[in-house]
Amino acid sequence: MAIVIGLVMAVVAVLLVLDPILRPASRAPQRPSVFDEPDDDPKEHRKELALAALKEIEFDRATGKLSDTDYQSMLTRYTKEAVEALRESEAEAGIAGGNGPAAAGVAGSGGVEADDPIERLIAETRAANKGRRFCSNCGAALEGSGRFCVECGAKA
Repeated sequence: MAIVIGLVMAVVAVLLVLDPILRPASRAPQRPSVFDEPDDDPKEHRKELALAALKEIEFDRATGKLSDTDYQSMLTRYTKEAVEALRESEAEAGIAGGNGPAAAGVAGSGGVEADDPIERLIAETRAANKGRRFCSNCGAALEGSGRFCVECGAKA
């Protein structure tokens, strides 16, 4: 009886090991990807990606991965992209008239309007993140005065 149970367990183990190899591609589980599946609105997805890129270069500069010259060039490029995406999104929603060049509010361009909602959003985002600390290992925001990252456990 013990031999039969052992054989059944061995056959099950072999089938479990060979299942991914023998499984047809159509039955293979699909891995979800954040970047492959945009939200319902592709313009909203573009806006989110542009703002995420700005946040990423801010983090890279704070952790010392970017020099000041690289940061300024990337900031100009990604801010222009974010401004264009925000204006498209707002123009579609009918919030603001997107007349004028999209790069008018780019940092360092000199012609920044105080009433521009896009510039106000960028300034609010920067002010909200000012003084925050980030883990140098995984990039998660550090909370409080903890000595270790709550996400990866690395020493802060």
